[in-house]
Amino acid sequence: FLSGVLAMQVAFAVCQGYFLSGKKIFNKDSITSFSLSRTDGSVTHLNASVKKILVVAFLSPECPLCKNYSVKLENVKKKYTRNADFIGIIPGSFEANDVAEIQKNYMPSWKILRDTSLMLTHYLQGKVTPEVLVIDNKDGRLIYKGAIDDWLVSLGKTKNHISNFYLDVALNNFLT
Repeated sequence: FLSGVLAMQVAFAVCQGYFLSGKKIFNKDSITSFSLSRTDGSVTHLNASVKKILVVAFLSPECPLCKNYSVKLENVKKKYTRNADFIGIIPGSFEANDVAEIQKNYMPSWKILRDTSLMLTHYLQGKVTPEVLVIDNKDGRLIYKGAIDDWLVSLGKTKNHISNFYLDVALNNFLT
């Protein structure tokens, strides 16, 4: 799994937002098969939800973009929390205290979990951080996978004004 500067390079090259045709990636039984670690080290599983949407964000404690996007992700969660569950996935073997720092200092309202086995990350084809997925909880279809918005122009360079809010548009389009 890529992290740090290399991930940001790939994020710019590959992770422009795109909508999908509705590939089914989960069902109510398979979603519970992935073992993830909480910030306290205990093991948990993703649970089927009664909410309409599951939003998954791949994050990294080493990724400056993840920290920069945390306010945006918190605001998106506040806006759509009635209809969506929000989970941050930290792929790899990061220490629990590094993950807890992300939760406490950057994304306190999100459930942040570690994917130390990388099974969920590989299954969802997570390639970069930050990257988001919007999944229809009703039938497990992937609605959107990609960037949060178009703020990143190139490695280390951002726009002054964001013009495409990919995640927000995906959530709004699905819910209306």
